[in-house]
Amino acid sequence: MGQAALAFRNFLVKVAIFVALAALLAWAVGGTLFGSHRVNFPAVDWGGREWAAQVIGNGRQPDRVRWCLVSRVGEEPWQVHPVSDAGPWRDMIGPVADASGLRVAVATEQAGGKSWQLVVFSNASGAPTLTPLSGEPTDRRLPP
Repeated sequence: MGQAALAFRNFLVKVAIFVALAALLAWAVGGTLFGSHRVNFPAVDWGGREWAAQVIGNGRQPDRVRWCLVSRVGEEPWQVHPVSDAGPWRDMIGPVADASGLRVAVATEQAGGKSWQLVVFSNASGAPTLTPLSGEPTDRRLPP
């Protein structure tokens, strides 16, 4: 009986050391053991910047993801655009850039489902205009 208890204690000590070293390694490389995952979608060039949609999820609850609009100039790090701070976006379509500007459709969670808005930038340094949409954009395309 005594040897079984010693073996179990030895096993617990090894597990504790393994977890502590794994957490230290994750911290050393700039993350956590259960961090959030960020994925940037293909970027579009507009107004002298690259613009992309970024999805953030934590891996534990895959249905609770969040979307952001990010941009950068050249090889700078990606910057989250302040319009993303308006609330947690649960879905995003775009960005789409053409001669009229940059457009993104975003959805926020409401009691009755998703509420869609169209975010339109007329120039890269200006503030966007937000227009409510009556439903999800059809065909995953954005209205002009």
